[in-house]
Amino acid sequence: MDIFCREVKPYECLNLRRVQFWLRIMKEHALFMKLGFACSDTELIRQAEEFYNVFEDLEKKSCMIKCDEEFMDFVCRIMVAVKNIFAFKRHVLHLIIECEIGGYNYPLLIDHISREAMYFLKLLEKIKDGDMKCPVDSIVSDNVFWLRHMADHARFIVGLLDPSERGFVEQANDFAVKFEQLQLQARDLDSMLWHFRPNNDLVRFEMDATNATIQIRDFKKAARDLISCCKVVSLIPPLLADHVLREAEYFLEILDLIREDLQNLCEQPIVTCDY
Repeated sequence: MDIFCREVKPYECLNLRRVQFWLRIMKEHALFMKLGFACSDTELIRQAEEFYNVFEDLEKKSCMIKCDEEFMDFVCRIMVAVKNIFAFKRHVLHLIIECEIGGYNYPLLIDHISREAMYFLKLLEKIKDGDMKCPVDSIVSDNVFWLRHMADHARFIVGLLDPSERGFVEQANDFAVKFEQLQLQARDLDSMLWHFRPNNDLVRFEMDATNATIQIRDFKKAARDLISCCKVVSLIPPLLADHVLREAEYFLEILDLIREDLQNLCEQPIVTCDY
């Protein structure tokens, strides 16, 4: 996710905070998967518990990092764990879509969290390598990733709300449509601006994406608070509601950084990327 023009410093507050954010996300993914398995799938439950413990331990150790050397060694350790949980998630997805296991894990949900594991792995690789090529391409591809995830969240919320919650269901459906449209627009920009400088359309698009993300962030916050007080009829546990809220807040942080860097990129000559 270190996609911008600024110099990459391996051990800095921003990078460490991003790594800590994703360690918690991976830990919670393991828990959600465990809760969604059928009681008879004891081996999958055991593996999910093991991943939970691995990422919980890494999360604790992240608070002890003090310098670049420690941080880079730590990043290499995390990469192994992320590759392993990614493989586990894809294995579980294949079991589900081939009807070899039951339970309550949506196939798209497992695909969703496996995409997040791959995203985290790419972030770790960028921190490790300091690779900052093609900033505009990276900005747009980051939008494609996150807009798809916001749309997924809205679809998952619809599926887990009780049908009697008609107002919330309608709002969530509206958000799903809005973010799916924004994702399609981002894909068009990805094609049109490939290896090119940002233009005014991209700047306007980032504003639209930010406004939509603020709206879904506020919706998720209201839903989380109501779920925590048992004022919404749903199958959504409070931790999951908080989980998707944190991801929306994280996307807003990315959008803030994108806006800052677009100002710099608009003033620079076209960047040619070597392949």
